[in-house]
Amino acid sequence: MIQVAAWVKANWLLLVFLALIAGAFIFLRSKPSNVASLNELDGLLSAGQPTVVEFYSNF
Repeated sequence: MIQVAAWVKANWLLLVFLALIAGAFIFLRSKPSNVASLNELDGLLSAGQPTVVEFYSNF
């Protein structure tokens, strides 16, 4: 147990950095949309309000 505590004390900056990256990922990632159909999307886009459209592709 003492070795783990010494390792954490020696690498505290790395652990804080990794925690910040994980926190940024959790809080800044985009959520799935609740738009169910193409007609609903068309209605939202033509409603007269600014809309952000984000596309995702694995390619």
